Amino acid sequence: MYASDAQWCTSYGGMRLSLPTAQQLYDAPFNFGNYRPEEIGCVSRTAGRICPNNTRNKRYLRTDAQWMSDVQFDLLWGYPDRYIKSNSKRKERAVNHILAWWLEVGWQQQATPGWGAPPSTRPLNFDFVVRRGHLAKVLITPHVQNGWKLAVTLFRGTYFLLEVMDDEELSEAGHRINYTGHKFEQYMTSDGPGQAPNPSQVLDINESFYSLVKASLKSHSLLLCAEVDSEDPLVRHLKAPACYVELKTSPLRGEPGNVSSIKKLRWWAQSFLEGVPRILVGFKWDERTVVKCKMFDVTSRGLTQSTPTCAETRDFWKPAVCFNFLEAFLSFVEEVVTEDNYAVVYVFSWNPGEDVRYHVKRGQEHCFLLPEYVQYLMTPYH
Repeated sequence: MYASDAQWCTSYGGMRLSLPTAQQLYDAPFNFGNYRPEEIGCVSRTAGRICPNNTRNKRYLRTDAQWMSDVQFDLLWGYPDRYIKSNSKRKERAVNHILAWWLEVGWQQQATPGWGAPPSTRPLNFDFVVRRGHLAKVLITPHVQNGWKLAVTLFRGTYFLLEVMDDEELSEAGHRINYTGHKFEQYMTSDGPGQAPNPSQVLDINESFYSLVKASLKSHSLLLCAEVDSEDPLVRHLKAPACYVELKTSPLRGEPGNVSSIKKLRWWAQSFLEGVPRILVGFKWDERTVVKCKMFDVTSRGLTQSTPTCAETRDFWKPAVCFNFLEAFLSFVEEVVTEDNYAVVYVFSWNPGEDVRYHVKRGQEHCFLLPEYVQYLMTPYH
């Protein structure tokens, strides 16, 4: 029995009003072999401009990265004089990257055989379109204590998802944390394969590279967009996203490789959803200094190390529970979001100890799709 069974959910007139999140309801086998993300496009973003199918901002991992151990990286070098803050709002960083790509080249790709329903009935031929990070928060729900809100609108046969968060200006502490994470990427990556990193460059948060992947989760087709930290030039022969490496930092506690279970869960969720197979972690002696590096493999069992430490953290979470819950959530969305209208937004929310619930907002002011995309999707398909 699964959580989608009606007896576990509050319902009204046959329509479910909530979705339970208890771990035991989703503790069943999951076939990870059928979840195979495949890159179908990319986007570069430069100073507010979105450039579809452009790799100009792709970064390449330094060739000695996997053999590095003892280092001395100052993550606050250049702050704040050589730091350009983000100039876009959260809404603009959401599904609009994906739609910009689709308007330029994506519609041509889905005209090829194997994309399913005729384009005339569904211009963007996916069930769900969402940023990877937004879906990752839903994925780990049964194991965490951090709530979330997700706006969903059904338009022209596709569900568009956007995390609901305030667009507040970061505090000084928030900017420092944001800078240190990106600074580690500067130390570990370069502009071209085999080139040396140049950490003295100005750090512009607006320079980014995104991968667009398609994937299937049981009966649900997904189009995901995720920021890519680096490509490993030593495995460029592997088809993306298998050649990508995520970059993270973490406090050094005892042996390098000891990472809190909750942090490993969040890292795993982000990378596994997008199909990124490895995470390189820089361990910090203090707020600003990375002194050790360690590579983790992203697998269906969680995060593993090629050379595990004797004090490796025992994880409390199960990948199968996460994916069974995500599949149940997507089915829940399909069941309750029935009005195909860009100006109707269903807001799903979850707080620890409660079920996932939703309410409906109507009106143009709640629409999160940009007007130019709405207009294009409403026109006859070419």
